[in-house]
Amino acid sequence: MRDILKCFLCLFVGLSFLSCGEIEEDTQPTLSVELPDRYYDTSGLLYEITDEQVEELLNLDFPGDWYNEEDPELRAKYYHAMLIQRFGDIPAVHIDAIFYRLSLLADGKPTEVSIEDLILHAKARYLLWPNESNRKVLEDTKKQKIWRETDDPELYAELYTETLIRWHGDIPEVHIVVAGEKKKKFGGWRIATDADKNEYVEYLRAKYVLQPTEYFLCIYNVFKEARDNGTPWGVAIRKKKETCVEGGLEELLNAALEDAELNPE
Repeated sequence: MRDILKCFLCLFVGLSFLSCGEIEEDTQPTLSVELPDRYYDTSGLLYEITDEQVEELLNLDFPGDWYNEEDPELRAKYYHAMLIQRFGDIPAVHIDAIFYRLSLLADGKPTEVSIEDLILHAKARYLLWPNESNRKVLEDTKKQKIWRETDDPELYAELYTETLIRWHGDIPEVHIVVAGEKKKKFGGWRIATDADKNEYVEYLRAKYVLQPTEYFLCIYNVFKEARDNGTPWGVAIRKKKETCVEGGLEELLNAALEDAELNPE
């Protein structure tokens, strides 16, 4: 039995990737952010697949319209066979096949995936399909990890702004959201004056513009009403917890990455 990748299947999706070589540099311009070597460290991450399973996939005669197969497990198996017959028995093939299977089993339901897993999958996709779209996904995902973990407020704002501009364009709401998230991450919001309340409500409005879900609309309406009516902020906070149902903290990011990953060419 050969060690390639370890996949954890539980309530949330998780997997790790054993590096299959350095990714070739392309001629496209890249953003000027130094990416530490530790973000490429995938040592000790295992996945067990037998020689017999690999042999079966290499010799599987799948239909030309395999993507129309209704059984998710069989469809995932066809996809795995298609990849391994096209690219060979390499780790990138197996990790992409696992993500494809998990996406089929999720059946459209939100699935939480760690940023480390997203990076590893993006590396695999770019190795298999080294195009500009997959390069951007890989670069953005690595930078997302940095801006999530950095203790530098300015670097956090720079990387977050780059990502949001790429998704939404250079619109005012992008900069309002970045300023608000920066304030929340580094010290927290301090609501002491009417000006503070106005700034916070404008931040919530901008956040809803970028991520128009019922959850963010509910939060905006709760605090806007509190500001307009002079309601104590503590009352608004309690009302938000009671009435606004969260739909997933990473819905927007995961949806964007998934869209790019599922359309490699």
